[in-house]
Amino acid sequence: MEQVIWISGMPRSGTTWLSQIFASSPDVRLKFCPLFSYEFKNALTEQSTAEEWRELFAAVYTKKSEYLDQHYLRRDGLVPEFKDKNQFPSHLVIKSTRFHQLTEKILALNPDLRFIHIVRDPRASIYSWISNPYEFPSDADVNVEWKTGRCRKQGVGEFWGFEDWYDTTKQALEMQIKFKERFVVVKYEELKSSPLKTIEQLFSFSGLEVTEQTRDFIRLSQSRTAHNSNKRSVYKDPQIVESWRSALDRNIANTIAAQVKNSELSQFLDG
Repeated sequence: MEQVIWISGMPRSGTTWLSQIFASSPDVRLKFCPLFSYEFKNALTEQSTAEEWRELFAAVYTKKSEYLDQHYLRRDGLVPEFKDKNQFPSHLVIKSTRFHQLTEKILALNPDLRFIHIVRDPRASIYSWISNPYEFPSDADVNVEWKTGRCRKQGVGEFWGFEDWYDTTKQALEMQIKFKERFVVVKYEELKSSPLKTIEQLFSFSGLEVTEQTRDFIRLSQSRTAHNSNKRSVYKDPQIVESWRSALDRNIANTIAAQVKNSELSQFLDG
């Protein structure tokens, strides 16, 4: 392991798709949210040292785990099995939608780490969450939870709802300025509309080369014929992904747009 890449974002913002694109590189070993895993649950905090972070990355790199390696998604065909992989990849990629309160600390204590934060239009992100039976409790009140996300906050490091989207995205823009050589913000909508161009930039930022395996996966993941309606699948018809525009409650959509429109976060409103 020579390089650690941390991919972050709010839930339902494209982190799984982006991380699987990275996993398509032979030089990448992808691990899912270690601090939420059984093996490393809440292992580190704001008080953890640089040495403890280095030890965690080394342990995560070698640990084989149903959760960390997302075997349960692969068995159901929701994420791919990449054949062309190096036995000892040079890059550890961590994908996490939690523990955003640790972002600045992680960057400060790990001077070689690269951070990629993906942001999706909050209206699309919120709709994708509240319409997801795996992640939105059936007995929760949408009219309350879309904003606070309180129904999903069962422990430390949980970020759900529009208020968290707002604060987390604002933090990401601040980190991009403070750590300008090591932190980059990517828009989900740009990744969706220009995936190869966007990935070429992100791979260059990460010290990776784009191979044919990556190009093939990008094409397949956006193919209409490969579309999988399961919310956890990375195979999506781009047109169907836009269904939030007509399906999200108008009052919620308009309230979100009004709160974002006159702020620095307006750049993330897609139309």
